[in-house]
Amino acid sequence: MEYYEIRDFDLAGRIAKIRTKKGVIETPYLFPVIDPIRQEITLDDIRKIGFNAIITNAYLLYRRKKSLVKDIHEIMKWDNVIMTDSGGYQVLEYGDIEVTNKTIVEYEKKINVDIGVILDIPTGGHMDWNRAREAVEETFRRACEALPLIQDTDILWVLPVQGAPYKDLLLRSCIRAWRYNYHIYALGSPTVLLEKYEYSTLIELVALARMILPPNKPLHVFGVGHPMIIPFLVALGADLFDSASYVLYARDNRYMVEEGTKRLEEIEYFPCSCPVCSKFEPKELLEMPSSERVKYLALHNVFMLRREINRVKQAIREGRLWELIEYRSKAHPSLKSAFNVLKKYVGFLEKYTPFSKGTSLALLLYDRESLYNPKIRIFRERAKAYSEKRSNKLLLIPAVNKPYRQQDFLKDFDVLYKDYDIMFYNPFLGLIPWGASDSYPVFQHEEPKIISDKELCRELAREIMDYVNRAKYKETVIVIKENVEWSKCLMNLIDKRLIKIITCT
Repeated sequence: MEYYEIRDFDLAGRIAKIRTKKGVIETPYLFPVIDPIRQEITLDDIRKIGFNAIITNAYLLYRRKKSLVKDIHEIMKWDNVIMTDSGGYQVLEYGDIEVTNKTIVEYEKKINVDIGVILDIPTGGHMDWNRAREAVEETFRRACEALPLIQDTDILWVLPVQGAPYKDLLLRSCIRAWRYNYHIYALGSPTVLLEKYEYSTLIELVALARMILPPNKPLHVFGVGHPMIIPFLVALGADLFDSASYVLYARDNRYMVEEGTKRLEEIEYFPCSCPVCSKFEPKELLEMPSSERVKYLALHNVFMLRREINRVKQAIREGRLWELIEYRSKAHPSLKSAFNVLKKYVGFLEKYTPFSKGTSLALLLYDRESLYNPKIRIFRERAKAYSEKRSNKLLLIPAVNKPYRQQDFLKDFDVLYKDYDIMFYNPFLGLIPWGASDSYPVFQHEEPKIISDKELCRELAREIMDYVNRAKYKETVIVIKENVEWSKCLMNLIDKRLIKIITCT
């Protein structure tokens, strides 16, 4: 069965279709965790908000209703896609459970789940290296044990890849996972990292897993349930998530916002316009009975998760996923740390980044962090390749106002410097050959009107000097615009023995 089809992508993030026997999931997707015994909001509420697939726990169902073996869709009263976890979280919490891997896999088959997970051993955040290695080995033993049981089913099966937080063990697991023909891979045990806001470590682990695991198969990250980190993980190639955070936070009076959570009692004005926040004031929720308050908070929280998934998808469609995570990185110190780690993998992201789409929107450039945007990096590399020395003389012109060839101060330059190679320079785009000045993204970007970042200017000066030294022009002239701060800044940064300066206003 052809179950996975990528439809669009940006960075390493992709919009894709996962086909199950009960329906299609569009990734990126987050499965709301549903407790069949205690559920504060109804599945009808979940459906109305826009979720068409849920996840529940096969182990808990087995323990509570093992004498009742019937279709899980009937048990849950949900006619769409159902994924079941196997009890790995309970293993993480309690150390062991009283069922075997074979028992759980057979049970998932009997209750006719759409996506099933083998009973893995999560390495968690508390195991030492030796115990974690044993957990990895046991998980793969169980993966091998399950293969004969799952090959004759129309269920999509998930292989959890354990080893975190030990990168060497995770690396081994990812390499070894290639041998096992599972439909979906899952990064296990990030819960402790998420609870402590150690997003930078999680970024490292997801990047490692995605770079090693087969790129044509989905990657699920267990336990991710906060809007603030989802765009970063999608950018690295994570496709699926699951969480009960929406209701767990609600039980603790915690209200989801893009940059974290807020205590309900600390909120005077709701910053959201979802059906809950449009209807009630914070004070009204606080005065409600606990069960009612939890229900409404959970509804808001699950709405926030859905909104974030849709926002990420739209960013992928528009080719703006980098801009989204760059913007979000300034919302919380933990996200800034995560962004700094993600920048180390920009070379990996470049491999999957389409340089432009059919109707490419203007790039939004803010500060020196924008230099890491893969589209900028790709352009600057292509500009170097496009540059061709045709003369022994070079003229460098500041790229200030678009279109760059028609800037007011260029009047008569084409006559005065007709024998010169001409290039534009810009703090974000670097050196731009004359012939590339109307190409994407030179003509399709927005940058601050005032750029006074000295490091950005130093980086531009280094690029200019490197090019001049490499090209060995007999004469190089640079035009400095005195009323443009970043252009004027170059006067003190370039070698005046190699470059002649002329100024204009």
